[in-house]
Amino acid sequence: MRPLLIGVGNDFAGDDGAGRLVARGLAGCGGLDVVECHGAAADLVTYMEGRGEVIIVDACVSGAAAGQVQRIDGLGGGLPPWLRSVSSHGIGVAEAVQLAGILGSLPDRLEIIAIEGTAFAVGDAMTPAVAAAVDALVAELRA
Repeated sequence: MRPLLIGVGNDFAGDDGAGRLVARGLAGCGGLDVVECHGAAADLVTYMEGRGEVIIVDACVSGAAAGQVQRIDGLGGGLPPWLRSVSSHGIGVAEAVQLAGILGSLPDRLEIIAIEGTAFAVGDAMTPAVAAAVDALVAELRA
């Protein structure tokens, strides 16, 4: 089974759409299955269930520079506290990972790719640094 990339975000809230844009950029890529979601915990758990390898791409606010990409081992124990916050998706990605663990739905390998954003209000445009990070990440994952 091919790895699954889940692009998380809200298209109408500026930088929050980064994960979904990465997913769209990789649609049809031969080496990955790709889905988009708004980030609801139930959706993330369902997508991860039965998968060997999952990559979740989402925007974040960690205090890093806009457009910085951070890669996190989702199974490596303590997830960063900034992944454990209420987000535009209702709860953070970390809580969805924790729920999947409780339900026995975690994949064998889970990577979380977080793109630092700054503009998250409904109607905001994506910032240039985040758009550039999306393009670079799509190119990297296609290679």
